[in-house]
Order: sequence, then C-alpha cells, then structure tokens
Amino acid sequence: MKALGRGSIASFIRWALGFAWWVLWFCAVCWVIAAVSYAVLLILVANGVVDANILTGGHGEIHVGDTGHFDVTYDDAGGATWPVVVPSLLVGAVAIAGGLVIVWRLRRLFANFSTGEPFHKANADHLRAIWIALLAIEVSRYILMAVTGALLVAFGDDNTHAKFTAHVDLSTWFAILILIVLAEVFREGARLREEQELTI
Repeated sequence: MKALGRGSIASFIRWALGFAWWVLWFCAVCWVIAAVSYAVLLILVANGVVDANILTGGHGEIHVGDTGHFDVTYDDAGGATWPVVVPSLLVGAVAIAGGLVIVWRLRRLFANFSTGEPFHKANADHLRAIWIALLAIEVSRYILMAVTGALLVAFGDDNTHAKFTAHVDLSTWFAILILIVLAEVFREGARLREEQELTI
C-alpha cells in the first residue's frame, strides 16, 4: 500500500483523524454539560437547596419544595469542592481545546498528503501550530498543577496538605523538538519546490 496519494496510508489516517475530530467535539459538549451542572450545584448549595456536606463528603440532603427532601451520601472527602473541581475542569478544557487544534491541523496536513503534495506551503504552518499547541498544553499542565495545590492549601481545612510533584514527560518535550525540526524541513522543502517551479 502506498504512503501518499489517494487510497494510501495517508488517506486512512485522514479518515481516522476525522473520527477523532468528532470524538473530541463530543468530549467538548460533555465538558460544557459538566461545567454548567457544577455551576448549578454551587448555586443550589449557596441557596440552601443542597447541603454543603455533599461537596465536602459525607451525609447531606437535597430539598425539593417546602416539604420534600431526600438523603444523599457522598464518600469522597473534599472531592467536589471548587478548589478541586474548577482546576480539573480547566485541565479538561485545555486538553480538549488543544486536542481540537492538533487534530484539525493534522487533518489539513494529511489532506495534503492524500493529494500527493507533501511539500505544500501550508504544511510547515500546520506542523508549527501543532508544536505550539503541544507546548501550550504541557506548560498549562504544570501551571494548573501548581494552582490546584495552592488552592487546596489556601481553602482546605487544617488537615489539608498539598504536595506539588512536577512530572516531566520527556516524550512530549522530545516530540515538540522533533516537530520544530520537521516544520523547518517542510518549510525548506516548500521553498525549494517553489524555486523549481519558477525555474521550469
């Protein structure tokens, strides 16, 4: 099976990226539903409709009207408080948004590969956008980890201790460096192709 052109491996990858594109949009919709649901929960807690114990872990009540209520038990201590949930939602937002940018650029890149144009002028720009998105995701991960730890210490109870452990993913940084080099290779290839076309 050929690597480039119609009916090639590049065409199959382009199809798979199309599927990933819709999966990421589904995740984005789920993220919006989760964020709105959590905001509604916080409003209900603030208005006394839902016991705050549900956020911090333990036994609580949800009030329905003036007389009705039902009991809820939430076992994850502190697991639904905003210093935990909000940074988690931000991590999800960064991952989904970054994934959408990367997949969209990869789709455009492999569309050019599928038409047999590996050194199309736009391919270098697509690779550049991909490594910038990867860099933004990785840096955001470190920042959000630090912010989460700071929030837990600032707003947690006296027994809350946060330990910041920076896990450096060398494979991601190595991939970023490779993409930087490949972007320049494709840029140079596009330049040489243009020069060749002008010479002919």
